[in-house]
Formats: sequence, structure tokens, C-alpha cells
Amino acid sequence: MDGALSSKGRWAGLLCLVAGVMSPGVASASFFEEYMIDPQDGMLDGSRYLSEVPGGFLPVPVLITEPAVGMGLGLAGVFFHESSEQSASKASGGHPVLPENISVVGVGGTRNGTKGAGLGHMGFWLDDSLRYRGFVLYGDANLDFYSLAEQQLNRPVELNIKGPAVIQELKTRLWGSDWFLGGRQVYRKVETTLESQITLPNQEFSDRVNAFLQNQLGRESVTSGLGLLAEYDSRDNPLDPRSGYNHQFHYITFDDVIGSDVDYDSYQWVGLNYWSLSDTFNLGVRLQYDGVSADEGEVLPSYVAPSIDLRGVPMNRYQGRAVAVAEVELTWRFTPRWSTNVFTGGGRAADSFGDLHDDAELANSVGLGFRYLIARRYGLRMGADIARGPEDTAFYIQAGASW
Repeated sequence: MDGALSSKGRWAGLLCLVAGVMSPGVASASFFEEYMIDPQDGMLDGSRYLSEVPGGFLPVPVLITEPAVGMGLGLAGVFFHESSEQSASKASGGHPVLPENISVVGVGGTRNGTKGAGLGHMGFWLDDSLRYRGFVLYGDANLDFYSLAEQQLNRPVELNIKGPAVIQELKTRLWGSDWFLGGRQVYRKVETTLESQITLPNQEFSDRVNAFLQNQLGRESVTSGLGLLAEYDSRDNPLDPRSGYNHQFHYITFDDVIGSDVDYDSYQWVGLNYWSLSDTFNLGVRLQYDGVSADEGEVLPSYVAPSIDLRGVPMNRYQGRAVAVAEVELTWRFTPRWSTNVFTGGGRAADSFGDLHDDAELANSVGLGFRYLIARRYGLRMGADIARGPEDTAFYIQAGASW
């Protein structure tokens, strides 16, 4: 699988096969030469296929090695929809084209029984003065949790998390600046069941956890939230930034007034920073803080608390009501088409912001990867990363920016 992803010939075969299926009656060789080869450098490039062929899409195979769910496979399709003005221009003038709409559809499953499907859409409307992002997902996931009833466990508890989720946000550019302001909606309807038996250390702890399980598991729980977001975005290309900044702040309240079975607040700050060090090197730094707060006595579902989000670190392995993450990535573009990247990061998870310094769980990861410029028109790169965390090594196929 690794060799197939890093081989130009295998990628060419895959794209040519898709092109032939999407365009019956067209000779594969001539179609490939016209739509899959960039006349500027003679290299494999899907720009014309994605922008000019009706129904053309970028197939993204997904090799799932997420430690939390085990090995698996998936497939996603990415569709680019340009405005009439963009479509009329065959060349991008040396600058990447930001399509008016980008749609994604995908399905996947893993060996431990986890499966899911989803639809996503991103809109850059009114000459990028109005942005929309929305996802509709359905998951049936078997996940290990190391925290239940606000208590840390020495051994993980495997829970099945099943149900639909909707995430939407709409934001508007302020007075032609790099600032955006908007709203965000999150809706999840989840049924949580115990997937495997658990071993509890003592009777008191056993009573508390079992009371939690009896109250929370085996029934559907709805978390419905509305909130505000503010964003500053000066990136040169959101699909593959080389310079600029993207800082976002979200505040969402979940309340029974808007249909939530659990009342709590969620807040997140993400800071993405990119610097072009030279014509071939650029540096990226991600800083992120996630937090949730609730009234005393309010027991939150196991999937609500944020966790350390790093390549190589299993989902939900390090959870807390306050989570901070920092990650740095150095990219070397050694040819116009090919690049390689190295990255490392660390995170902390604790019960509160004040505990992040002294009383927090720690996780670090390190990794490397490669990218290929698969669509020059959009500045879109695709490739793979391999990352090593505290317990496991994971492999990720990437399309677009790492973050």
C-alpha cells in the first residue's frame, strides 16, 4: 500500500481508471493525456479533469491505522465546483484558484467493527466574503475510553458510540478585512452501549461507575448547541498554505432550550501559523486549546470531553475538561511537485485550565511524510504521514493542508 501511494505510475493508473468510468466512449490514453498531464511540466496533474469534466472528482483512498479503532479502509471523493467566472478562466495566472464550492463524500470501516459515512461541503461565496462549512455524519464506532464518571481508569473501557451528527458554521468577512464573524451549530444524537466487560479496582469505585453506566448507557442522548465564532485568516491558500495566519475562536452553549439533554459550554481556540523561510522551506505551528464547563453535579457523556488531537495519538486516549496542544511542522519542497515534511508535537489534558501546568496527562508524537502536487490549479497536494505516539505508530493519507 505504501508503495502504491508513493508511485506516480500507480496514481496515474487509478486516476485514469476513474476518468474512463466517468467518461464512457473516450479513449483512455487520449483522455489521460488531455486531462491528466500538465502541459507545463509533463507531470501527472488532475487540474483539468477536476475543473472541466462534469462529475470529475479526486478519489482519496483512506488507509485507517487510527490506534483507537484498529486497521481499516475507506474511500472519499472530493468534488470542486467553480463559479462561472472561474470556469471561464483556463489558467490560474500563477495563483491557486479557490473554488466557490468543495464537496466531500466518504465511507469507511475498521477491523474492530467501527464504520461510518459522511457528507461535507465548504462554500466560499460572494467573492469569498461569505464562508460556509457543514458536515453530516453517521458513525458506529467502538472506542476505548480511559475516563468514565469523571474518573480516570487504569484500563480502557470499550464503548460503542452510534448515531448521527451535524456540524455547521456560517461566517462573513468584516469590511473586506481578514476578519470573519459568524455562528456555529452542533447536533449529535448518540446511543452509547458497553461493548466489552470492565474490571473495577474497588467496591466504592465500582458503585460509582456502575451508577454512571446505568444512567448513561443503553439510551439515546442528544447534545444540541449553538454558538459564536470569530476568525482571522490571512493564509495565502487555505488548501496548502505557505504563509499567513489562521486563528479561530468558537464558543458554543448546549442547553435544553435548544433540545440538548445535557447542559454545558464548549470553547475552542485554534491558532495556525505559517512562515515561508525560503523558496523551498516553510514552517508551520499549530496551537490549540479546547475546554468544556458544566454546573457542579452535571455528568457529561463520555464523548463530550475533548482529547489530545495529534497524529500518532489515539482518539480519546488523553481526555480532560481542558486540553492544550502544540505542534510544529517543517516542509521541504525539493521540487515544484514533491515535498517532504517532518513534525512533532505535544499535548496536555487535565480537569481544569489551572491543572494543565502541574496535574495533567502528557502525550507527545513525532513523524514524517510526503506530498505531491496533484492539482496545480488549486494548489492541492496529496500524500501520507507516519507518526509515532506514546503507545502506537499510525499512518495517515492526507489531502490538502495537514491541519
